[in-house]
Amino acid sequence: MKSYLVLLLVCVFSWANAQGNYRSSQFTMTIKGSSNLHDWESTAKEARANGAVSIENGELKAISSLTVEVPVKSIKSPKGNIMDNKTYDALKAKSNPTIIFKLEKINSLVKKGDAYDISATGNLTIAGVTNKIDLQVKGKVNGDATTFSGSKKLKMTDYKIDPPTALFGTMTTGNDIEVVFSVTMKQLYN
Repeated sequence: MKSYLVLLLVCVFSWANAQGNYRSSQFTMTIKGSSNLHDWESTAKEARANGAVSIENGELKAISSLTVEVPVKSIKSPKGNIMDNKTYDALKAKSNPTIIFKLEKINSLVKKGDAYDISATGNLTIAGVTNKIDLQVKGKVNGDATTFSGSKKLKMTDYKIDPPTALFGTMTTGNDIEVVFSVTMKQLYN
């Protein structure tokens, strides 16, 4: 009986070591676009990410959940408040204060050298509109931290966003944007 209890504890400890809850510890996100005058970019200064990741012997085995939330008003432009306010209006920040990505499934997870090529499908909500998107992401494990990075091209109109204009309509932004991101998640310990 005692040996069964020890075996059970070893199994539980091994499972707990392999499967863990993770929270973001570092994050970068840049939104790039164009206009009829010049290219532009804005940067998200804040994000929250939570997920359940399985790592065995230092290798990424599975991602069973992942949610990333970016407060709209954390998005800042080097051009200042006028550009920021145009962004907040376009993203309908008052009624939809958060951009949310929620993982639906991992389509493939393939180890390549010391990194992983990950194909994922999830739901992205921007300005109150949710669309299913596919992502190609690089993953890398470093101790109790896992970093996911990649980029995604989107169209503003797919999220019912009218591309912003300025200077009485003489400056218009393009419909196409690219979101470049990197999130490092660390395991939570109780």
